[in-house]
Amino acid sequence: MPIGKQTSTTQLGQTSATSKEDKIYFELVNPKYSLSDIVVSHATMQEINAAISQKRDFEKVFNEMGFKETHRYSKKFIVNFYGEPGTGKTITAHSIAKEFNKKLLIVDYSQIESKYVGDTPKNLKKVFEFANTEDCIVFFDEADAILSRRVTNMQSATDTSVNQTRSVLLNILNDFEGDLIFATNFITNYDPAFMRRISKHVYFDLPDYEARVRLYKKYIPSKFLPNIDVAALSESFDGLSAADIEKGVLMAAFHVVSLGVSDLTKEDILHQMGLILKNKKDNSGGKTVAVRNVSKEYVKEKIGEIES
Repeated sequence: MPIGKQTSTTQLGQTSATSKEDKIYFELVNPKYSLSDIVVSHATMQEINAAISQKRDFEKVFNEMGFKETHRYSKKFIVNFYGEPGTGKTITAHSIAKEFNKKLLIVDYSQIESKYVGDTPKNLKKVFEFANTEDCIVFFDEADAILSRRVTNMQSATDTSVNQTRSVLLNILNDFEGDLIFATNFITNYDPAFMRRISKHVYFDLPDYEARVRLYKKYIPSKFLPNIDVAALSESFDGLSAADIEKGVLMAAFHVVSLGVSDLTKEDILHQMGLILKNKKDNSGGKTVAVRNVSKEYVKEKIGEIES
């Protein structure tokens, strides 16, 4: 349970096997973004709105439309955002928290995981107990670290601990009636049992042409926009994330300033975007970076799979 707070940070304590008290810190923050800050494809935005509707329109669907007669009457809000890095998953988590007028409890699994067998599940329970007390939204980024597949051929105490942690979390998700958001770049690592306990999965694709136009207009200062053909710029490269575009525009500015120039052109930005794509290609071992996307069909398949 919580034993103290420091500004926006929540402190949870545990006693280890050596009786030495370790303290784990989680961020309990006010949301930094609103829905107007989200720049994604039209299809993804529709899915985000549908996810929000689960909580906002709960009474209408279950009471007015009569779904309490046919479906389990539960107000829990458990959603998962998946897709490429830099596509807006974290911004959306903040935005939903703001929409619900709640704080966001940001959980880093590395802070929960303990070298002592049996302590990790205890730490997990403390997180959700605290979330219930504070009535906040729990946000697990890089959630594949905690939702990964259970070990079927256990050969060590570590394997046993991993499975114990997964089992505890499955039970927590069954009973938890609060608000929970997972986000991952690697949904293929999720255990199917977790897939079924998440009510909605929202896929964040790399920005399409329309989204790229909005992103360039967002990140290029207004003084330069009249002289930059944003439409042509947006048609030039696929494979860029929102984070890539944000970074590329800024790096283009630093590049021209380093040359003694204070103007910014389309060519300057294109040059930086080309470098970013080259970096991605080099990082993937020279392969073309089409980025690692997971299809919606995969998610549908896993949701329907029976857990072991």
